[in-house]
Amino acid sequence: MNTDNVPQAPNETAETSNSGASPRAVDWENPRVAAILTAAAKCFSRSGFSSTTLAEIGKELGLRKSIVHYYFASKAALIHEVQSFTYRKFLDRVRTTLGAAHEGTGAARARRALEALWDALQADQTATGLNIEVWSAARRDPELKRRAASLQQDARQIIDEALNTAGDVIKRPNLEGLPTLVQAVLNGLSIAEVVEGEGVQAKKAYEAFLFILDQALKK
Repeated sequence: MNTDNVPQAPNETAETSNSGASPRAVDWENPRVAAILTAAAKCFSRSGFSSTTLAEIGKELGLRKSIVHYYFASKAALIHEVQSFTYRKFLDRVRTTLGAAHEGTGAARARRALEALWDALQADQTATGLNIEVWSAARRDPELKRRAASLQQDARQIIDEALNTAGDVIKRPNLEGLPTLVQAVLNGLSIAEVVEGEGVQAKKAYEAFLFILDQALKK
């Protein structure tokens, strides 16, 4: 790539304060764009959004900061895009798992859907760490908050569809909020595991939650 005319990135103060910037049109199929987004997710998850710089993200890939800035106008614009990129990959993995499992009762399929969500969260601790940073930054960034809410709604839709395969039981008035509860439990446990480590016994807590859920669906 010819980088002679690549614009120089602004100083780090400008990057951090430019929370209203919109991301440039990006192509996720572009290998360099995908590599930058993946590296940014790791850096944000590892060091936090405020402490991460475009230079650090470039260093992760052996690139100059100006190359990263060529594709993304600011750090704020980058986190907008990396959130969507990472979470879409997460949801695609879940949908692929569910698409490969058609047999069994409705309750069994619902359980597989929850297990697919949990397994995906466990398999990608970077995504969980990124979510923590996104949710924190979203308090000061309306656009990031809107995007985060939309992606969470997509995940909740998967849970809702999965639970509906268990039958009409979840349509009872006292279980109408079940998809939101399931999502909150899975998010909470994954965050607790990142923050507290193995001592939180997230796996056992998850299995206890599934047991309670099974009992509720049987009633």
